[in-house]
Amino acid sequence: MNIIETEIKKNADLKYQEFSQKVIKEVKVQVRAKNAKEIAKKYANTVLGQEFLNNLPHNSADENNVHGFMLGYIKTNDVYEIINKIEAFLPYIDNWATCDYTVCNLKIIKNNTNIFKKKAKKWLKNKKCYIKRFAIVIYLSYFLDNYFEENDLLLLSKINTSDYYVNMALAWYFSVALVKQYEKTVNILKDKKIVNVWVHNKAIQKACESFRICENNKMYLKTLKR
Repeated sequence: MNIIETEIKKNADLKYQEFSQKVIKEVKVQVRAKNAKEIAKKYANTVLGQEFLNNLPHNSADENNVHGFMLGYIKTNDVYEIINKIEAFLPYIDNWATCDYTVCNLKIIKNNTNIFKKKAKKWLKNKKCYIKRFAIVIYLSYFLDNYFEENDLLLLSKINTSDYYVNMALAWYFSVALVKQYEKTVNILKDKKIVNVWVHNKAIQKACESFRICENNKMYLKTLKR
């Protein structure tokens, strides 16, 4: 067992595991996200960190979480170095938390939006649930503000799958799109462009639960349920 794996085990919290299993049902998580981030940041640009990243597959969900966070802390001018490391890791993501933690810590996307949008389009086509979700969360996290394109809404609206965690990510995406790009997104709903009816309705539900959408818009959105 190497130093990073030992430190991960030292941060295990059985009370947190009990809580986490209620929200992350697929795997056992014992280390809080905050602690996993601290470990990732500490070792990201060290020889030990590189050895850890190359040592796939890992032995636990906690190790995967540290790995995912670590990808966002690597200092490099070579964006493709990070992309190669992401693609090496993607097949091993087996739960929504590792997926979302990894995406949200990848600040390098902000400075390489064209490259990552092309990659996200490719990952959207992958049949694996969490690779597809990874791409959707990239659109949600980085392409609903300055780099938003209406075609993104149309692209994601065509996804039709029975994967729960993909559909939840899609509903989350469209609900946030209603906050940030209301007029364009409401037209997608009005025209029934979202092929998955469950996603359509869940997006409206989540939007109506948001404090960032006015009551008049919420009332209208409810009339669009299918």
